[in-house]
Amino acid sequence: MVRASPKIKAAQQTLPTIRPVAQAVSLLANSDVQSRGAIFTRREVVDFILDLLGYTSDSPLVKLRLLEPSFGEGDFLLPALDRLLQSWVGKNPDLNHAVDDLGNSLCAVELHRNTFDSTKRKVLAALTERGISNTDARTLADKWLIQGDFLLEPLFGSFDVVAGNPPYLRQELIPDVDVGIPRKI
Repeated sequence: MVRASPKIKAAQQTLPTIRPVAQAVSLLANSDVQSRGAIFTRREVVDFILDLLGYTSDSPLVKLRLLEPSFGEGDFLLPALDRLLQSWVGKNPDLNHAVDDLGNSLCAVELHRNTFDSTKRKVLAALTERGISNTDARTLADKWLIQGDFLLEPLFGSFDVVAGNPPYLRQELIPDVDVGIPRKI
């Protein structure tokens, strides 16, 4: 049985045509890595792209807001987080203000539920390894990470940097959803 998120369930009541979309999103969110067509980015490529974007640890990254629209296993998210923490800890030896200082620094979305959970554990570990309390680490991860479809999630505020590996999916693996909108082929 395919389950929709509470947000999509609420929308289904007011927009009955969203039901096929919700089912397709749920199908993708619960699929395995091979059928999703997940592609991983080598660390040196990630570092090169983050450098090109000016997202470097010697910059005041806490003043920027980074969006990662499909974080997967964290290929971009974790190096960006590492740079953010290096930039912040270097200027803030008192880690008690992590939530206030860093709470708006990242926004990252992942559709696949198991991958979301796995990467969230990595984010929590990275934060606590830097000396941030478990409570603050959990609060930050909850603020930063969104489990859902980037194209359907309401994101608030603006972003200074958008970085990530776009999701690759073979066209024939995308669930066919007919919501009454004519498509060009």
